[in-house]
Amino acid sequence: RPHEAVDYVARTGVDALAVAVGSSHAMTTRDAVLDLELISALRAAVPVPLVLHGSSGVPDETLRAAVRHGMKKINIATHLNKTFTGAIRDHLAADERVVDSRVYLATARTAVATEVTRLLKVLA
Repeated sequence: RPHEAVDYVARTGVDALAVAVGSSHAMTTRDAVLDLELISALRAAVPVPLVLHGSSGVPDETLRAAVRHGMKKINIATHLNKTFTGAIRDHLAADERVVDSRVYLATARTAVATEVTRLLKVLA
């Protein structure tokens, strides 16, 4: 509730506020439904940036909307972990002779960099 958030920020002096608006940590599917009206109300009520945890479970269009409604920090670690791991699995499945971790880890790092670049455009 916005009034509780105002009280919490005032009493704690936090620099940013992570709020529960429909996503949760470690989501592996991108089907979370965010309460955009609540995000707007919280943004209007508190003087600190809002943080969205569980963003890995939020579809791109909803992430864009969350930013428009006031989210300032978007956490997407699980999604990037899935991208990294998926690239390794794909690389190893394509050539079972691969044993040099430098090769498949480079593939995974490239996949993450590509996805981060894409997500930055989503969030811009």
